[in-house]
Amino acid sequence: MLQKRPEDLQRVRNELHRSRVASATEFENRVKSSIKNFGFYPGMLVLVRNSKLDSMIGHKTKPRYIGPMVVVRRTTGGSYILAELDGAISRLRFAEYRLAPYRPRDILRVPVTRITGVGI
Repeated sequence: MLQKRPEDLQRVRNELHRSRVASATEFENRVKSSIKNFGFYPGMLVLVRNSKLDSMIGHKTKPRYIGPMVVVRRTTGGSYILAELDGAISRLRFAEYRLAPYRPRDILRVPVTRITGVGI
């Protein structure tokens, strides 16, 4: 019985890996229509969801989104560095699921100052 143990463990490991891959594929197919990849790039205008309000009482009267803000860059971890329209770069990092694209009616009317990546 002890001599068969490594083969049994390898078989269980393979079966577990196979079921995890199948579960992930099934989940992706099930929610395929709701997964959106906006692909934010530097200079793009975005809104930031104020997720702190989701659990507060009286959140209906508070602003749900903050912004618009300008994407400065994406970090290696996947979060985004954003800046205000006046050029002030935020010290916070924002997860992609909190961002929504901002589409102004007229891009020439949005007062975006020059934003540099100095010190980032």
